[in-house]
Amino acid sequence: SDLRVIGGKTYVPLADMARAMNGKLVKNGSGYEIQTEASSDDTGGVPGGGTAIKGTKGSVGQMVMTGKWSFEVVDVSRAASYDSQYLPEHRTFSPSGPLEELVVIHCRLKNTLKSSQMAMLSVIHPHNIALADDQGQSHGLLGFDKRATNQDEGPKMLPGSLTDFAVIFSVPSGTKLKDLLFSLQTAYDDYPDGGTDVRISLRS
Repeated sequence: SDLRVIGGKTYVPLADMARAMNGKLVKNGSGYEIQTEASSDDTGGVPGGGTAIKGTKGSVGQMVMTGKWSFEVVDVSRAASYDSQYLPEHRTFSPSGPLEELVVIHCRLKNTLKSSQMAMLSVIHPHNIALADDQGQSHGLLGFDKRATNQDEGPKMLPGSLTDFAVIFSVPSGTKLKDLLFSLQTAYDDYPDGGTDVRISLRS
């Protein structure tokens, strides 16, 4: 490595930094940027959302693209109770116990196919949907707030359309969140074991 000390500060070539980050150095206009695996798949802005990446891992504000679906975690909040925003009939969600609180994860889903489809948004058949904490514990799904009455399905989505919904968990108060594991399944083509699992980092 061609280290240089200038004015008492050590400088490292960008190419060395890129290798250390398992990325690559790319010229960007009049400068350079280091692209990692996630950023190299960046497809830019998404209407109504943040950046878009291809793959199965992302973070809050990134839209993860799997082929059939694009999935984004828009916001994460905690509450002692939660009043539904999307269900056709109002419902108030409460924690499972007196020492627990709700974690409400607002999500956005886009149909990226050229045909209509419905997502599995099911408490009864959640597949691998779970909330992971920093202690390695997994917390099961409490409920969905969605624009549909069917217990297994989300709304019917035309090609290119979006739907917003909330995924609700009950966790011990003060739990430090790590990841959301979400199963993207098309009803009922991917039921019970098909589809794609995506992992969204919830760490701030």
